[in-house]
Amino acid sequence: MPDLNLDIINKILISFFSKKHIYEFEDLLKKSSVKTKYRSIPQTEKAQLSSIKGQKSTFNSIIELLITFSYENLSQPKFIEMLLYLGEICIFRGELEVAGQIFERILTVIGKYSKLENIAAYSLLSLGEIYSRQAQWEKSISHINQARKLFETQKDIRGISKCNNLLGTIYGDMGKLKKARNCFENSLTFLNPLTDAGLIGTVEMNIGILCNMQGNHDEALFFYQRALIKNDKVKDMRRISQLRHNMGMLLVQKGEYETALSEFDASISIAIKANYLPDLALSYLSKSFIYSQLNDFPLAIAFADKSLDICYKLNDRLSIADIYKVKGIVERKLKHYDTAESYFRTSLRINAELGNPLNQAETLFELGILYLEEKMKQKAVKQLKSALSLFKKMETEFMVKRIKELLLTIEL
Repeated sequence: MPDLNLDIINKILISFFSKKHIYEFEDLLKKSSVKTKYRSIPQTEKAQLSSIKGQKSTFNSIIELLITFSYENLSQPKFIEMLLYLGEICIFRGELEVAGQIFERILTVIGKYSKLENIAAYSLLSLGEIYSRQAQWEKSISHINQARKLFETQKDIRGISKCNNLLGTIYGDMGKLKKARNCFENSLTFLNPLTDAGLIGTVEMNIGILCNMQGNHDEALFFYQRALIKNDKVKDMRRISQLRHNMGMLLVQKGEYETALSEFDASISIAIKANYLPDLALSYLSKSFIYSQLNDFPLAIAFADKSLDICYKLNDRLSIADIYKVKGIVERKLKHYDTAESYFRTSLRINAELGNPLNQAETLFELGILYLEEKMKQKAVKQLKSALSLFKKMETEFMVKRIKELLLTIEL
């Protein structure tokens, strides 16, 4: 196998193929990846050809070869099972474009076979998750609702619960926190504590995130601890990584930065080992924010830029908007006010395009602080009132209180 961090492919081969087929596929890869000998190419063209590394296109090419090889060497049920497994792994690793193509392919392969409706439902649900990560809310909700109808027809309680959980995360990102909480609680009603511990832990983690967003730290910690016990039990390392990150976020809100750093480091350690790029990007961003608060600006910038690199690779525009907010905070603290304003306005633009009111409100607040530092009081009040309005709609009471107190101190 080429050294391209393609453990995804290795997992598929070991899980679905005999040693004979594995050797055949590896031989196919060797023959299809003969490297160009640059010594016979003029220096100018050589520099142009080597300036951009094509790891992503190489990975996509190998996926295409693997799908063709699987189609030719596996039975149809095994082929579909392989595609489902491959698609889920690609989602975990942040390869959303590839994952989307795989689940669309599954829907095409199974057509309208009623016996395969459950696979169609899970494929639709996975497409809903992919679109949610890209902040394409309408497409995501549409696919989830299609999946839920199929799950209801089959009386697949676990599938219905997964739909409710994913809808809850979407409504949370959209700032509809009450609706999100209802979805999560509905999700829990379908689950059996004896057989669904991992999924219950995931839903409880999501409820904890909502509590933390609203400043209910004790309740958030209660749900995180419950979720951690369940995910430890089922050895779900990805959820444990996410829980460590979320516990770090709770500590950030409480101003306990050093303890928060240790939680983010624990999350990062797991994410690096398992190559969970989405989780890695979020923890890098959170460390950047902490270092901005500790006035360690070189580290703040380094972690923000590293997070940005990953998020552009993943096309995670929600996180990209958040990164520009943090970069704006750093530049404001450095008193580079023009640059800070540019970063905040970039974050606002992306959040407006994506319909993410929480990050939009947070960025408006930071922009208001910037204008206060620049003695532009009228501009500051305008931004702070806009932030206040959004926080009120989301019932984020601790931020509502903070902004009201701040506005009282401003003399126009």
